[in-house]
Amino acid sequence: MLSDIHGNIYALNAVLKNAKEKSVDFIYCLGDMIGIGPFTTEVLDALFELENIQMITGNHDESVLAVLKNEPYPKSRINVTPHHEWISEKLKIHHITALESLSRILTPTFYGQNFHLIHYPMNPSMYKAHISKDPFDLVGTPSPKNFSNVSGLSHFSLICFGHDHKEHHFEWNDRTFYNSGSLGCFNEPYARYGIIDIEKNGFHIMQQYVPYELDVYINELRKIDFHVKMLYCGYTNNTGLC
Repeated sequence: MLSDIHGNIYALNAVLKNAKEKSVDFIYCLGDMIGIGPFTTEVLDALFELENIQMITGNHDESVLAVLKNEPYPKSRINVTPHHEWISEKLKIHHITALESLSRILTPTFYGQNFHLIHYPMNPSMYKAHISKDPFDLVGTPSPKNFSNVSGLSHFSLICFGHDHKEHHFEWNDRTFYNSGSLGCFNEPYARYGIIDIEKNGFHIMQQYVPYELDVYINELRKIDFHVKMLYCGYTNNTGLC
C-alpha cells in the first residue's frame, strides 16, 4: 500500500525495488502520483508498466486533469495553478488517458474482509463530486472523532488513505484506519509504504521505511526551473494535507 508519490521517481524506484525483494504480491496506489515533485512522466511510466497494481486518483491528479479539460479548478489550490499547468504540459496522451480511466475508490475483499481504499475518507454523497468541490478536504485532519462523521464505512474492516502526509494507524469502532505516509514527501531520507499481510483470520500491517538518496533528489529539484515553490512541501516539514 502506497500513496502520495508526488513526482518523486527516486523514492518510488527505491520502494518498487524493495517491494519486489520482499515478494509483495500486489500494489495499491492511493493517489497523488503527480504534483509537487517534477518527475511526472517518469513516475507514471514506472507505475503504468506494472502488472500487479491498481491505482486511484488524488486531488493533484484530478486537479491536473481539470486543467487539461478546461474544467472548474478547486479554489483551495488556486495558488498551485501555475504548477499544475506546468505538469499538464509534460503529460503525454497515454498518460492522460490512463489517469482518466482511474476510479476514486477501490473496495477489494479478501477472505470475507472488506477494505475501503480512497485518497481521503469522504461521505458517499461526495464520491462523484468534481474536484472543484474539494471532496478530499471536507472531513478534517485524521482522527477517530473526525472520521466518525463519515458515513458508509460500517461494513469495512480496513480503511486505507493518503492525502495527509503523516503516518496514521488507529482503531475506531472495530475498524482500522491506516495511512503509510507520503512516499515521496518526507523530510528524512526514507520512502514510506505499508505491507499488509492478509490471512483468513485478519490482517497485519507492517510500516516500511526504505532508504534512498534524498539529497540527490533535492539537488535535482534545484536544477529545474518550475513555477511553484511548493515542491519542497514535506521536506521542510511533515504536516498538513497537501
